[in-house]
Parts: sequence; structure tokens; C-alpha cells
Amino acid sequence: MSALLEESHNVPPLASSSTSSQPAPPPPIESYQLRQVICGIETELLVQTFDDRVLVVVTQNGKVGCLTQASLPAQIPLPPPPPAPAPASTPTPSSLHILSILPPPPAALLLTPLLGSPPDTTLHDLYISQIATLVFFALESASNNNNGRRPVVVGLSLKRIGGGGIANQDNGIEDTEGEGGGLSDAERARYAGIMGLVSQWPGPGPSN
Repeated sequence: MSALLEESHNVPPLASSSTSSQPAPPPPIESYQLRQVICGIETELLVQTFDDRVLVVVTQNGKVGCLTQASLPAQIPLPPPPPAPAPASTPTPSSLHILSILPPPPAALLLTPLLGSPPDTTLHDLYISQIATLVFFALESASNNNNGRRPVVVGLSLKRIGGGGIANQDNGIEDTEGEGGGLSDAERARYAGIMGLVSQWPGPGPSN
């Protein structure tokens, strides 16, 4: 698989000159990269923190996919995470446990398509809303309080679950709903895995 995320390489500094004074280079864009196998598919996460936005890319095929911006007014507080569920008679698989503790996306969350049209808008928006909410929580819980609530631009490109092959690599994810509506078991497991992946982002550093 051609990876979207490539390892960074240190560029040797230019030789200093006493006869010319060069302006200091701008600070690098803070990036967070993580790879993990989810439902048997290598999945890559890239988070880049800009002054005015946060870019999140989740891909299973090395492509950026559709780009959607999620924004939430700063004056609207984030809803609290749901309470921890009571122990059930049938244990929940560890991979699905995160679904019971995810913070719910705010009702005022605004999704704005920027590039591309997903084949299944409902499923795509479900992913985008939850990913953005996790990023908002990470921004507010970071050690420094100067992060502000920036819009989150999410690129999502996932492989087809089951049936073999890849569908709509450039346009996000395809319809994988079960016959009775809602997420299929496979999509539910992938959804939980991706949210677990995104939740590992610790938030921006002090300078961002």
C-alpha cells in the first residue's frame, strides 16, 4: 500500500555566514502520525495543527478522500461524556468498549463539505462528527489553554468491508449498512477501532 504518511527527514542546516543575516525559518507544522491495523486493514492517522485549523486524515488506502470541515462556535460548551455503563451480563468485546464512552457530537456541530462527495453521506457524517468531537476535547484538555476551538478539517478514505476490492477510494466510504438499517457488525467494529485510533492524539503542544 502506498502510504500517505512518510517518515520525516532532518534537513541539514545551511552554513552560517557572517556577511548575511537570514530570517529565522517559520516553525514547522506540528504533526502526529500513527498506524494501526483495524479489522485486518492497515489504517493511518495524520493530525496536523495549524494556527486556524486542525487537519485530520484517516486513510486505509493512502488517499486523502473527501474533505469536510467541522466547526463549533466557541461559546457552545462541549457536552459531557456519557457515564460509564453498568457491568453487563454479557461482556462487551474490548474493541467495542470505546463506543460506550465516546463523547457525543454536539447538536450545533456544523459540517461543511470542502472537496468530494461521499457515496454514503449519513455514514460519512457520522465518522466526521465523532472524529471532530474527539479533536475538540483534545484541544480543550491540552496542557496549555491557548489552543482555542479551531475548525477541524477531516479527510476520510476507507476500504470496502467484505466483498473484496476497494470502492470509491477517492471519495470516502461506501454504504455498508445492514439489511435492517444501522451499522453492520463489521462497520461497527471498524468505527470503534478508528475512534480508538483518533482518541490517542494527545492534543497540540504548548507552541500550538
